[in-house]
Order: sequence, then C-alpha cells, then structure tokens
Amino acid sequence: MSWPLIGVTAALIGGGVVLQIWSSGSARGGRQHALQLPSVLLYSLAGALFLFSAFPDSFSEGRALGFGLGGAAGFAAFFMVASFAWLSRTQSRDRLAAELKAAVQENSRLRRQLTATATPTQAAVPLTRTTRYEFSLPGDRRHHLGMITGNLANVLGTDVWVNPENTRMEMSRVTEHTISATIRYHGGRRDAAGHMVHDTIALELAELMKGQAQVAAGQVLVTGAGELAESHQVRRIVHVAAVEGEPASGFRQVMDLGRCVRNILTEVERLNTGGEELRSVVLPLLGTGDGNSDLSRTAEALAEAVVGYFRAHPDSAVRTVCLLAYTDVQATVCRAALDMHLDSGQPGRSG
Repeated sequence: MSWPLIGVTAALIGGGVVLQIWSSGSARGGRQHALQLPSVLLYSLAGALFLFSAFPDSFSEGRALGFGLGGAAGFAAFFMVASFAWLSRTQSRDRLAAELKAAVQENSRLRRQLTATATPTQAAVPLTRTTRYEFSLPGDRRHHLGMITGNLANVLGTDVWVNPENTRMEMSRVTEHTISATIRYHGGRRDAAGHMVHDTIALELAELMKGQAQVAAGQVLVTGAGELAESHQVRRIVHVAAVEGEPASGFRQVMDLGRCVRNILTEVERLNTGGEELRSVVLPLLGTGDGNSDLSRTAEALAEAVVGYFRAHPDSAVRTVCLLAYTDVQATVCRAALDMHLDSGQPGRSG
C-alpha cells in the first residue's frame, strides 16, 4: 500500500472522528444522531480504501438502488446502505432529544420570568458561606462565567476586585456597609487593634483624581490592592464609576452597565498586555446598593456584557469573571442570569 493512500485513509478517518466529536456537542441536540451519518460514510470509505489497496485481490459484490456493484465500490455501498438504514431509525431519538432541549429552555425561561416578577415575602438573608461556581461558555472552553456567594471580605485568590464607585471616585467610610468600604478597610494598613493607620487604596485613588472633580459614568481607574495583596491574594482593584449622585437625592445607577463591564475588562486586558497576569475578576452587582436599581436587570446586563466581551475577544487572557452574590436573593437572580447564557450541558467548576 502506497504512502499517499495511507495518508488519504488517515485523513478520512480523522475527518470522521472530528465530525463525530462535533456532532456530539450539546448545541446539536435534536440532530446528534442524524449528524453521525457523515462520520459513518467517511469510516466506510476509509475502510474500503484500506482493504482494497492493501489486498488488491480481494473481492466483494452487492446491489444498491437496483445497481450491481463490485470491488471497493460494492464494499463502500454496503456500508452506505447500512448507514441510511440506521439513519431512518434515529429520527425518533433525535425528536425526543429536540423535545427535551426545548423543554429545558422553556423551563429556564419560566424560571427567569418567575424570578423577575416574584415579590420577596421576607428580607434578603446574607450568605455566610463563600462558594465559587464557574461554568464554561458554550463553545468556549477557555473562558468561564460564574458566581461567588457570600461576603467579599472572605473571597480569596481572585486577581482583580471590582469596586463599584461613584463618579466622584470618593470611597465609602470604612464603617459603611458597602463594597467600597470593605475594600478600603481591608486594603489599608491596620494596627494590632484593627484600627486603620494608613488609608492605602483611598489615598492612591485620590492621587489619580487630583485635578478633576469627577469622571464620566462607566470610566475606570486602577489602583494597587494594598494589604489585600497579602491577605487575600488580590493584585489589582478596578474602580468603576457605576453610580451618579445628586445633592440631597442620593445615588442612582448609571444607565449603561455594559459599558462599565467592557471598560473594566479592557483595562484588565491592557494590564495583561503590559506584563501582568490577571486571570480572574470578581464583579459585584454594580450600583445595587445605594443605586436604587433592579437586581434582576442588573445581573442580566452584567452577564450579557461579560459574554459579549469574551465573544468579541476570544483570545482574552482573562479567563474567569464571577458575579458576587452577597444575599440569597442576589444568588437567585445571578443564577437566573447565568442560565440565560450558559449551556446546561457544559461542565462547571465549584469550590
């Protein structure tokens, strides 16, 4: 058997394997069995080519579609006819798979609708356990979208923390119950009694703001992590202008949350290009504290923006973005938002 024929045979088998793996993907649900047919045909052609090239004196004979066939053609025809017969029996399986896929999608839609319209009967309960969930994006094993539950102060090993800040970039007082206050306190240097003796992150942010009263909605500024680098393995804090304030009226969430997310990830990517290795980001529900915003809409907008960024930047060095869910209600809306963009057949990671 000549080397060119061996190469053609290997190519046919390799093509069949690739097609079989592709057709087995969950995205092809409802057509998986039917899409196996091209693989079977490639295997049969490869087998016929190999047998009748390695053993030229061999002989096979058969009939297909009223025609008599012999030699390699007869051998291949036998497999093709058998394949079509097999295909006719797969239609019911594909129909059931399609119905199951449609039912799963409808269930997810109804769950999202229920989450969006339900009125909580009791106050949100803070989650005491910090758990991380990460899921591969459909068709993209490189990037993950996920959720981290619990208090940000208990999150370890995430490279970038996002701080939802106001357009004046004025951090909250350390006694306030906000993400900004948590980052400010834990990032500052403290004495043995726990009192802050150096306001590390707030001072660096103020230095970046020197000469300007405020920034545009959605703009980001990056500082170091202060003491969080050692205590929580955080490398960078990305401050994003996620709320706007008015005198005597409080704060409101900015209109374009997608712009906030794109600016955050673009800045992290710029730092990676500069030599840093920032692979993971924890993203709070921007502007849902004093921002008086809708939790479900916010979670959906953030998840959609993250997925859109990864789709537009398939080579992004950022591997994982996790939404932060501090309460049980936030965890519910975050999971509903993830379900909108995640394939249930994709494996996830948790810890």
